[in-house]
Amino acid sequence: MDDGGGSSDQRPVSEPKRLAERSVAAFEVAEATADPTIKADKLAQAVVLAGDSALAIAYTYLRQIVGIIAVLLPGAVMVGNFAFGDDELKGSISAYYYTPSRNWFVGSLCALAVFFLSYHHRPLPTFELDKRLSRLASVAALGVAFFPTAREAGAASVGEETIAVVHLGFAGLLFLLLGFFSLFLFTKSGDATTLTPQKQRRNGVYKICGIVIFVAIVCVPLSNVIDPPSEWHTLYWLETIAVLAFGVSWLVKGSFLKILADKPANPGRR
Repeated sequence: MDDGGGSSDQRPVSEPKRLAERSVAAFEVAEATADPTIKADKLAQAVVLAGDSALAIAYTYLRQIVGIIAVLLPGAVMVGNFAFGDDELKGSISAYYYTPSRNWFVGSLCALAVFFLSYHHRPLPTFELDKRLSRLASVAALGVAFFPTAREAGAASVGEETIAVVHLGFAGLLFLLLGFFSLFLFTKSGDATTLTPQKQRRNGVYKICGIVIFVAIVCVPLSNVIDPPSEWHTLYWLETIAVLAFGVSWLVKGSFLKILADKPANPGRR
């Protein structure tokens, strides 16, 4: 997948730069030709390519925002709850819905949902799968936010238990999609011969993050079977590990702080 956000790396430059170069070339052809039909066609093509280049840049920053929100979420809900005098670590990230950190928890998920929905709202070429999966992730994030998990204390009503099951389904779907993004979409390349060393390292990060997410998903039901001591807060730490892995993969994908970014001589590949 190239740095513009699509599902493949077709060129040794970033998608925004590639589109910008094609736009400039189209403008130059239009400038040089006297045929009004060709001139109009090339000018229209150049405008579209320039718009796509700007859109690809916007997607890069959007990925950074998604990564930052994800990385901050587990610690923010915990610290926020501590700040209000509750020093008890909850059993899961979702359990903070019933604490003073609820607004941060729900707000973060809603923000992720909005950004997922915006992700490739007008998909660049070959990005259709990214668009569909990001829309599904948006629905899943909203489901996690508005169908809360069961309370940790007290008997739950039938309605609350049903809502908790729905919450679990949305949470599982969201983590599966996040793992799929990291492991299968971010690592795709159109031509292995054009991969830069930085791109190869980024692929390694994506694979590690994706594997970590899927391992954490598998460990959740296993922990229910093994039933470790409650003071271990196993589910909270498994969720935290998965969320952090998701956040790291999106930060790297968005070239946050130029992490593993290509050198200027061969820029832009993810």
